[in-house]
Amino acid sequence: MPVMPRRPPTLGLIDSGVPAGTPLARFHSPVGADPEDRLGHGRAILATLGQYYLPPRREIAFYKLFEARLTADAAALAAAFEWQAEVPPAWLLCSLGLPRADARLRAAVARLQAAGTRIVASSPRFGAPVYPAAWPEVMAVTGDAGLAPGSPRRGRDGRWYACVWAAQEAPEEGSAWQPWQMGPPPLGTPPPLGGASFAAAHALGYWLAESAGEGAVTPEAGGTGSAGQSG
Repeated sequence: MPVMPRRPPTLGLIDSGVPAGTPLARFHSPVGADPEDRLGHGRAILATLGQYYLPPRREIAFYKLFEARLTADAAALAAAFEWQAEVPPAWLLCSLGLPRADARLRAAVARLQAAGTRIVASSPRFGAPVYPAAWPEVMAVTGDAGLAPGSPRRGRDGRWYACVWAAQEAPEEGSAWQPWQMGPPPLGTPPPLGGASFAAAHALGYWLAESAGEGAVTPEAGGTGSAGQSG
């Protein structure tokens, strides 16, 4: 029987894993895998959250949805939300979405909302709505490649807009570079990760810092960003 935390986790995450050896409040993998991230997406999400504020790892409930690739069907995503609803976290980040509404997922979202969980979900900048972000009780966030890290802004469409670029994980001293910084990247710098999932992490990181009463920390940036694709 899994050990339940003494208090609800601060943050629920549904992603590809965490750095090896990371202690967690709760963890589950539907295929019995360990928490280590072998795809890199979950680590990049944590790094982006950590630009603002990150609760101790022991306050994170992590559901490892992605193991071999970054795709999941409706049943798999609904199961992840149902697991999170067993011990509802204060915040839940969902960095993916379904092209069609799903009744089982909607029921899990409603269960979490009734427990007071604030759900933050990524929403593609263009194209058809995705779920759960399209439901009114969810805080939908999309990316704007022209925004620097910092406070998300509310769009006329009701969605939140935030920086689309992921933070680097444990960059070497003096070598960090992202598109929001001025000038070209140093030679050999790998292409930056970007997309609506990282915009959601920027927004949630900012809100976590505010809710912790520490004030939202804006990462140092040298410019206003560069044009690029925000998915």
